[in-house]
Amino acid sequence: MPTRTDSSRAGREPTLGELVALATRDMSLLIRQEIELAKAELARQAVSAGLGAGFLVVAAGLGFGALIAGTIFLGELFTWAGMERFWAYLLTAVLYLALAGLLVVFALTRFKKLSPPERTIQTVRDDIAWLRRPTGGSGAARTGHGTAEVGSAPAGPGSAVAGPAVTGPAVAGPAAAE
Repeated sequence: MPTRTDSSRAGREPTLGELVALATRDMSLLIRQEIELAKAELARQAVSAGLGAGFLVVAAGLGFGALIAGTIFLGELFTWAGMERFWAYLLTAVLYLALAGLLVVFALTRFKKLSPPERTIQTVRDDIAWLRRPTGGSGAARTGHGTAEVGSAPAGPGSAVAGPAVTGPAVAGPAAAE
């Protein structure tokens, strides 16, 4: 299949089929690159989310373990110090639950530091803005028709824009090198 550079070398404008193929390939590349960017940003955020989840697991484990082992030890210690057994065990449970609550606060502060993938969101917005802009180009000037919008029907025979395929702002790599 001829590429942009093949058509330029031959001294002719690319056909409508070639333009559609180029646009399809470029759009596919753009979408793949957007997905890769999102994966990279989310991978960095996963570490912070993992630490936050780890704090919650530790807090839950400490809370549960505190109700079993710590309650027995401290309850008996407070009883030995002269407290009634009921109040001694209640005070022990409150102390360990306060420690678990403190760990939950640490975990929540880690989760609050998470943010959406800003670069991906911005490049997708840029791509949408790029797709919505009027195409214009040499075909519109040559045929005397106005610019065609994406998804609109051709204005008549020979009214297809026959210029080089345009790539979006986030496209880089093999398609941009051609």
